[in-house]
Amino acid sequence: TLWLLLSVITAGLSFIFPFATGWTLPPGGTPFKVQVDAGYQLYLTVLTFLLIALGIVTIFLFRNRSKQQWYCLLGLLLTTLLGALYVRVLLYELNEFIPSLTALLPIGQWIGYLMAWRGIRHDEKLLKDQDTLR
Repeated sequence: TLWLLLSVITAGLSFIFPFATGWTLPPGGTPFKVQVDAGYQLYLTVLTFLLIALGIVTIFLFRNRSKQQWYCLLGLLLTTLLGALYVRVLLYELNEFIPSLTALLPIGQWIGYLMAWRGIRHDEKLLKDQDTLR
């Protein structure tokens, strides 16, 4: 539960803190400075809200561990997709960029989902071992 909470918190913080700062050049215009965060593009916003909702739902499914495991794996996949979208924005939409230290937030999300999945799997094994002892 704590690892899922870490994932939800880091996803929420990605709306506040920028992933990177850079310059973009609109066609026929002057370059201007932008901060890329979770609210920069619709895809990033929707995917981040989806990850927040998935983490919260997964926290409250503590009675159904198999479903929790699948949701954690889905969270890993979506977090990987989110990281790929951030890299796409940086490489294709910004002319120059400087990643910030908070660019590690998606990695924190990914680690949170991974550790939650490992913990849930460990709990499942413990319960199966206890059932075989009875």
